[in-house]
Amino acid sequence: MMKIFGLIGKNIDYSFSKTYFNQKFSSEKIDATYKNFDLSDISEFPKLLIDNPDIKGFNVTIPYKEVIIPFLDEIEITAKEIGAVNTIKINPDGALIGYNTDVHGFSEALKPYLKAHHTKALILGTGGASTVLKL
Repeated sequence: MMKIFGLIGKNIDYSFSKTYFNQKFSSEKIDATYKNFDLSDISEFPKLLIDNPDIKGFNVTIPYKEVIIPFLDEIEITAKEIGAVNTIKINPDGALIGYNTDVHGFSEALKPYLKAHHTKALILGTGGASTVLKL
């Protein structure tokens, strides 16, 4: 059975994720598809799960990174500290686990430029990575 993954957001037609992941799945011969789930309100999320029982996970974008949290069964520590989730894994038992990969991605992108004397940074922005960053 084909695995389904997707992006949850509002007005997300602009997103390149669907094209990117479907091309990646195809080129790597992964039996999966990636869909956009454009929700006009986060209250539509439970129905999305009921209507799509084969979904294995989601990426989450604005404006739902914070308001998705009450719908989850568990939140990993970084997402909890930041107060935002950008990735949801659905376990085989149906449990929804929230993660935030922004900090890891952002800090890995900076590492090649950091020296031992760099102990503090000012991060301008409003995204999850700007909330908590420990390099």
